[in-house]
Amino acid sequence: MSTPLSMIAEGSFTSTGAAQLIQLPRQPHYFKIINRSTWGTAPTAVVQSEWYNGMAAGEAKSISEGGASALTAAVTAAGGAGFRLIDLSNQTPAAAIAVTVVSQAASAVVNTATTPQIGDIVRLYATTQMLQIAGMDFTVTAVNPGVAFTLGYLNSAAFAAAANAGFYRVLPRQLYTPRQFFITVITVANPAVITTSVAHGYAIGDRIRIHVPAVFGMVQIDNLEANVTAVTAGTITTDINSSAFTAFAFPTSAVAAAGISFAQVVPVGEIATNLTAAEDNIGYYAMQLGTAVVGANGNVMDWVAYSRDN
Repeated sequence: MSTPLSMIAEGSFTSTGAAQLIQLPRQPHYFKIINRSTWGTAPTAVVQSEWYNGMAAGEAKSISEGGASALTAAVTAAGGAGFRLIDLSNQTPAAAIAVTVVSQAASAVVNTATTPQIGDIVRLYATTQMLQIAGMDFTVTAVNPGVAFTLGYLNSAAFAAAANAGFYRVLPRQLYTPRQFFITVITVANPAVITTSVAHGYAIGDRIRIHVPAVFGMVQIDNLEANVTAVTAGTITTDINSSAFTAFAFPTSAVAAAGISFAQVVPVGEIATNLTAAEDNIGYYAMQLGTAVVGANGNVMDWVAYSRDN
């Protein structure tokens, strides 16, 4: 006997061409998105995509049309840039995926045949020639599907060599915020600016403590507390003057092979009288829409989510 579906949420957004996260009030069992801008127009484009409960992460079933041409059905395979259900009650990391290269670059690029999606948090490990980042978590900031992804908050240009093997896992999103983060850069400047390996979510007025092991060089900042005075997605501007400190730098891969602790930033409070960012459970269901289903920049996308009545 079939189980009726009820609509639990609907909405629309203007696409930027990048992956989009849609938070939902409860677990969905069917999700559909329609490209309002390209429906019935001449350029061939995906006009509708669907997700059903039980589909693998990254899959999608889509329909394309090219104006007067016939409709074409297509399937985005598992691991692709289709739909991915986010269920924060499931805190199990995804399966290990092999990588072939982690580049030396201002924003490191990871080559792999199975790519994550923009915004995913991945943990790299068993990285040859680049052991100083083995076990570190990073936010994915760009993706070339099936080819490579970018770690926008890791500057690996000064590392001795690129990694030519390793693995990554997509991590579940954290249930609680704010939390501690690994550090990839601290500037020698007034004020000191910290870059975290993962988009941090801190706010102006948060108070933090900085931990920097001696192998990272800037020992003067270790265990200091600071107020957050400005933020971007991956940087934290502090009220610390580090202009006379020694430089912050990753240890060599050979040093890391013996075992190291990462530099970290930890939230310790707020300078406001009333707490505005106290520890909070941010668990939710969501549908992540990949680049295969989210439409092109400027397209207006309509979506609807359904759930079983029981």
